[in-house]
Amino acid sequence: MKKTLAVATLLAGAVSGYSQGALSMADYANSDFQITIWSPLPANPTVEVQGNSAANNPLTGTSDIPSGTTVYTGATPLGGSATGATSPTDYGNATLWSVQLYAASGAGVAASGLAPIAGTVANFYSNPSQIGYPGLYNSSTVVTFNGANGTPTVAAGSPVTVALAAWYNGGGAYTSYSAAQAASMPTGFSSTGSVNLTGAPNPPVDLPGLNQAQTLSGGITSFSLAAPSSVPEPSTIALGVMGASAFLMRLRRKA
Repeated sequence: MKKTLAVATLLAGAVSGYSQGALSMADYANSDFQITIWSPLPANPTVEVQGNSAANNPLTGTSDIPSGTTVYTGATPLGGSATGATSPTDYGNATLWSVQLYAASGAGVAASGLAPIAGTVANFYSNPSQIGYPGLYNSSTVVTFNGANGTPTVAAGSPVTVALAAWYNGGGAYTSYSAAQAASMPTGFSSTGSVNLTGAPNPPVDLPGLNQAQTLSGGITSFSLAAPSSVPEPSTIALGVMGASAFLMRLRRKA
């Protein structure tokens, strides 16, 4: 009987030791992690910027956790409303912007080695009465690293490297970061961070931010999107259409 109990105990420990790890994708809900995702910087729109901003950000009414010294001069936190125009420069319309988790097994994996995780695409907050919500994505998704949805199979207690990608989705026209990139739409990719996953009965571990005890290397911070130089302003598009129409009318008259 004692031998049976001992074997059962060992088996239970083995199952627990190899249970699948989990991670929470949430942003502002966590007490030790909060970032802001920004529009391209007007002075240098083709370059992405990374880093947490100072506490009590006057544009968002909230704080990056931990606070930092990066300044996003002239940029706009994404989201805050569910209405507005639908162009790649309408940064306040939350429905036009998406964010997704990228991940890979192991610590210290380069951004190029991460893969998108299916089922983690989220939009930004769209309630203008919630002053602190612009720039924060609306997700409470818990990701289990069990080999499904593009996740690697990672046991609880083992490390993963994660990052966030954000992009202009065109109201559903671009359903992934890579599709938006291929169409020369505004996109951005965060810094990477590594963390050991947790398993039941423990709650899922939070995303690894800067200077957190749980963070093994790196740390996800706030970041801005970059607008490719080939993305024209709406006014430029309108002028181009008008010019082309006038040119065709002149050709018809000559004919």
